[in-house]
Amino acid sequence: MKGVRPVVQDHGSVAVEIVLLTPVLVIFTLFAVFGGRATEAMSDVRHAADQGARAASMVSRNRMDAVAREAVLTDLRNRNVTCVVPGIETSLDASRRYVTVAVTCRPDDRDLGLLDVSMPELRASSTEVIDTYRGGD
Repeated sequence: MKGVRPVVQDHGSVAVEIVLLTPVLVIFTLFAVFGGRATEAMSDVRHAADQGARAASMVSRNRMDAVAREAVLTDLRNRNVTCVVPGIETSLDASRRYVTVAVTCRPDDRDLGLLDVSMPELRASSTEVIDTYRGGD
């Protein structure tokens, strides 16, 4: 018989494809979540460094370290960033007109165990001009 097509038995092939593709799609989604979290955490660490430098620039030199540290920790806490061991370093330039606050943070990544990856240590720094009219030296 001319023009008659043979019957192809492919019942269930879509189910097999879904079963094979699901793990790949889940892993892809988890990596996208990981990338988004890493990007957001980096933005939060930069913001914390900015807040620390801004706060340090408005107080006397002998209070800069403590005020910068408190501002950074408060900002990280408000943004729900949990650093395993946060590092906060305050320094003055040679002319003593600028204060720089450097923040290092290794975000807590216990909930990413399914991916078997860890968040990188994030580093950010910010420099501000020291306020001329701040409280005493």
